[in-house]
Amino acid sequence: MRYINPGLAEFLDVEDGTTVEGTKFNPDNGVALYQPKANEGIDITLETAPTHFYAKFDVYIPPWSEMSDGIMAEVGFYSNHSGYTGFYGWQLRKYSSDLDPQVIIGNSSSYDKYVEYKVGGALKFDSINSFWMHFKARSASAADGEYQVYMNGEKIMENTQKYIYMDAISKLVIYATQNYGKCYLSNIIMSFDEEISLKEKIQAVPLGDVVTDMTAQEDGTYLAGVAGQQILQTVDVESLIAQYGGISKVTGIAIGGRPAYRTGEDLTRLTGISKADGEQAEHGIKKLHTNINMGMADCYSVNTTISDMAGMQLGWKAGV
Repeated sequence: MRYINPGLAEFLDVEDGTTVEGTKFNPDNGVALYQPKANEGIDITLETAPTHFYAKFDVYIPPWSEMSDGIMAEVGFYSNHSGYTGFYGWQLRKYSSDLDPQVIIGNSSSYDKYVEYKVGGALKFDSINSFWMHFKARSASAADGEYQVYMNGEKIMENTQKYIYMDAISKLVIYATQNYGKCYLSNIIMSFDEEISLKEKIQAVPLGDVVTDMTAQEDGTYLAGVAGQQILQTVDVESLIAQYGGISKVTGIAIGGRPAYRTGEDLTRLTGISKADGEQAEHGIKKLHTNINMGMADCYSVNTTISDMAGMQLGWKAGV
């Protein structure tokens, strides 16, 4: 699976996040988020236990003078494995005179018990810092899990022989709080068993003509009244070719809707859909909330080029 989020709190499965706008916090896409509930982000169900976890994301770190001691952000996954239940991933923590990017190999009773870190590279304040990490699960017969973390293109953490469990994962964790300083996350890509390149980036895709049997509302939104109604929009490939070239590789697609919510119990889900060369495909099914400020994102992996996306339509189908 692959998850993609440019920095929109509405694309999370938890309702207390907030989107902030401004190129200072995300020069590429202009949005970033904070989400203050620990061990929350995206609810997931994996059919088989993965052996690798990858994540790439940007973090706005405020000036030193605006921070206080505490855990400012976390990106990773939450596992329910017996004895090692808790958060696994990257953590940013300020303590006294130190600001430490750390790796947590989790136990719910103590974040510090399994912390190991080595700080290096040029961490930037009042600026964007880019991180990339890889976790490998331990095998059944040995504590041979491992991890690597890069910051701003430089490797800052690496270790082996770790108890990293991926057989009971229930959430992708995307956590950032303003309690200890304005720390915002953006350009988040996360995947299991699909490698993420250090060079990958998220690009918002312009969409064209709307094809739908839903009812258009005065505010520009669309209302579905019965199951099976759908909305599709055409990808503006020409603008992407002008910016990146037609042979640029596309590794994943996120179909977004903001707002996206239900008004009753008859229609409670949306299915991400795509249509190319006359063939329509269905992707993930997302459960709708009643909160009118929530959104929705369905993400899936592809292996194509920008030119090959010519004529592609993306959208949603309503369901019960």
